Amino acid sequence: MTKTVVFAILLVLPHFLIAQHKSVNPDTLVNRLGNTFIADPKAAGLSIGVYHNGNSYYYNFGTTAKGRSQTPTENSLYETGSVTKLFVALVLAKAVVEKKVALNDDIRKYLDGDYPNLQYNQAPITLEQLANATAGLPDWLPATSDKIKNAPADSTAFFREKIYGAFTPKDFFAALHGVELDTVPGFKRRHSNAGAQLLGYILEKVYGTSMDKLIAKLILVPNKMNSTSFLASGAKSRSLTTGYGEKGAKAPYFNTAYLQYVGGLYSTTADLLKFIRLQLEHKDPAIILSQKESFNAGYYSACLNWLKYKHENGNHQLWTDGGTYGYTGYVVFYPEINSGVVILTNVSDDSIAGKLGDMAYQVFDYIQKNNGR
Repeated sequence: MTKTVVFAILLVLPHFLIAQHKSVNPDTLVNRLGNTFIADPKAAGLSIGVYHNGNSYYYNFGTTAKGRSQTPTENSLYETGSVTKLFVALVLAKAVVEKKVALNDDIRKYLDGDYPNLQYNQAPITLEQLANATAGLPDWLPATSDKIKNAPADSTAFFREKIYGAFTPKDFFAALHGVELDTVPGFKRRHSNAGAQLLGYILEKVYGTSMDKLIAKLILVPNKMNSTSFLASGAKSRSLTTGYGEKGAKAPYFNTAYLQYVGGLYSTTADLLKFIRLQLEHKDPAIILSQKESFNAGYYSACLNWLKYKHENGNHQLWTDGGTYGYTGYVVFYPEINSGVVILTNVSDDSIAGKLGDMAYQVFDYIQKNNGR
């Protein structure tokens, strides 16, 4: 998430009222928000899930694909983009709880070969910094080529899929040798797909198995998130929506195995509400660790891939967003009022994340104000 989007979300936040927990039905508000969003000519489909005090509400608008009269459901599949990083970071938290690793471990402990470049003024990159995006690594490894940078907007996604689709982990680690840090790790946040990708590789080595199997075993299966997986599969294609880029053109699926741990998770509002409920239950010590502040950015803080904001009355929200070539998602929960919102859409452009964040805030504001009535 960019600073612009973070500010756009936070600037609309008024002082909140403290209320007792009670079930609240947001149907009228969410239907109005959804119909307004879908009225935009560039829109396609929109799925919203709201969780509050044990109750789940689902709302769906538009279409699973342009030209098709098929409204999505809570079981429709969307690409989640960087929401994927929450799952990889939770595997890290579980590894810490199991004492397989420590958050302050020098990452070079888990790398084959010599990487003297992965430190600055003798301060090494740690596992925690990979998970909270303060490691100082570049966004992409290998670096984005000029062919991608100079491509027309509607062709960038296709070029990236083609170029990165040919890379292997061997290419990643070769590029990692050439990284030059420009500041002490842990000093500032900077979006880094490469950092998330490296964290995935390290955890695979720690556990001796692939990240997709780890996420399935540790998160998806125990919580019956049966529709969530990496890469689109034929068995689930009937539920898969079609994504569209900023100019309305059909976008390629994010199916590059090389980048799947960066943003390749497919999911549904039904499954992601289960993930929200898991966050709110606070039964798992790994969940508690993943929500713990690990970097203070001033107006918000970073946890293990969650971003956290503390309101003036002491209430918190933890959120993340994600985007791919044709999809945008927003996931947020509010511990003090036992609520959360998931919004997925099969459209992607620079303005969508802010719009989804604003919708989620309006739902939260409604629940907060009506919680004690």
